[in-house]
Amino acid sequence: MPLSTLRSDLKTAITSNTNYSAYDHVPDIIIPPAALILASDPYLEPMVIGNSKNYYVRLTLEVVSTTYSNPSALKNLEDDIETILGLIPLNFIVLSVSSPRIRSTNSTDLLTAEIQLQTAYTG
Repeated sequence: MPLSTLRSDLKTAITSNTNYSAYDHVPDIIIPPAALILASDPYLEPMVIGNSKNYYVRLTLEVVSTTYSNPSALKNLEDDIETILGLIPLNFIVLSVSSPRIRSTNSTDLLTAEIQLQTAYTG
């Protein structure tokens, strides 16, 4: 299975809730609420040293809420995180969720948080 299939499957799972846009890249314009599926650091780790076919894959799921100046943005972001956590396929492990931060994009500031994920990949 190609790595792009992992991202595609995750994107499909997230968009099963029609309130969210999901991107497996950073789009030119982000329309919240959205989730960006990005490579983490480290991106690939060997499961067994010397085996080039089996890796742990780490992805960052950046959850983007409404503009941060909105008084309810933190609650919206927390609600979005809880919803998206429930949509993540069972073959992914949630490693952590970051604290909220401000992302400047689209000529505006958006409130975001990162969900760190890990899954197994056998090439």
